[in-house]
Amino acid sequence: MKQYPIYENPYDALKIGADTILKLHAVTLGENELSPYVASLSPFAAKLQAYFRLFDIKHELVSEPIPDVGPRGKVPFISAGDTKIADSGLIIDYLKRTVGDPDATLTPAQKALGQVVQGALEDHLYWVIIYYEFFDQNGFDFLIKIMVGDPTALPADIQEAIAVRREDFRKRCYDQGIARFTPAEIIDKAKRDLEAIDVIIGDKRYLLGNDRPSSYDAVVFGFTQAFFQARGMHPEITDFARTLPNLGRLIQTITATFYPELKLAFQPA
Repeated sequence: MKQYPIYENPYDALKIGADTILKLHAVTLGENELSPYVASLSPFAAKLQAYFRLFDIKHELVSEPIPDVGPRGKVPFISAGDTKIADSGLIIDYLKRTVGDPDATLTPAQKALGQVVQGALEDHLYWVIIYYEFFDQNGFDFLIKIMVGDPTALPADIQEAIAVRREDFRKRCYDQGIARFTPAEIIDKAKRDLEAIDVIIGDKRYLLGNDRPSSYDAVVFGFTQAFFQARGMHPEITDFARTLPNLGRLIQTITATFYPELKLAFQPA
């Protein structure tokens, strides 16, 4: 039986002081036509960056060319010196314990609702995102154009590496099950998730009704902003998302307040 390595986060080795600047490692957009509108096309990276911005965690964004460099073979991860901590959720939990917990004043009911929303986004809508990035041909063509331009101009070995990575994610989508649905059924799945979040937000400024954001707002922003801002990847879902007044308002609020360098690609309904 094959043994798979497990990386244990060295929490005790990471010391965060008032002047500590954490390095946030992620695959970034670079400079292209989408970068003025989207923080990241990686939802977990966008979630973690949103948490850092919403709660003023000093950090420096480090662009990684491929996700395999992370200590668990994935990005994002954070580092300070030679110490690395993996997994966006575990990073946020660690920061809550050591720097301060923005969710400390939430009621048990609010935390439970936030956890349900987080689960729907990270374990369900995530696969719709991956489907459009790697399985859907139009979505993949949009992603490649944004990230590298004309792929046929790349060296043959780079083209082969891209093809291998795409096929790996295509297989993951089929094994997980999302790619076994028709395109119309996948669009409907995304619509249901986005509409549910819109209903939960209602007329509130943030997801759970407080006058300040919680960690769950970082999750919502990280996993839904590209549906509003990157229409070329999933136009049918984007057109629907832009009709949702409450979620659209949340995206607008967080963008204007915490991402002054980004522009809105839509007018909230």
